[in-house]
Amino acid sequence: MSADRVANLQRAMQLIADAVEDLPAECRELAGNALLNVTAEAVAQDVGCLEAGRIFARLADLLARGLQPPAREAITLSTFDA
Repeated sequence: MSADRVANLQRAMQLIADAVEDLPAECRELAGNALLNVTAEAVAQDVGCLEAGRIFARLADLLARGLQPPAREAITLSTFDA
């Protein structure tokens, strides 16, 4: 992933995190689920359903092993060697 793409991804993540904090309290607890749905759709549109499935499978493997991706630091799941 290029340095510009990583910087832009980290900026987007920060903007999203800030926006979540600004949500009404009754919506804030649902933000993760809402973001997951938006993310799944965006990733599938970006790389196709098959590759999106592979990316989410690698993420699931990380989570199953107790490893949580950092919320404010970009990692590349499409090339991450889990």
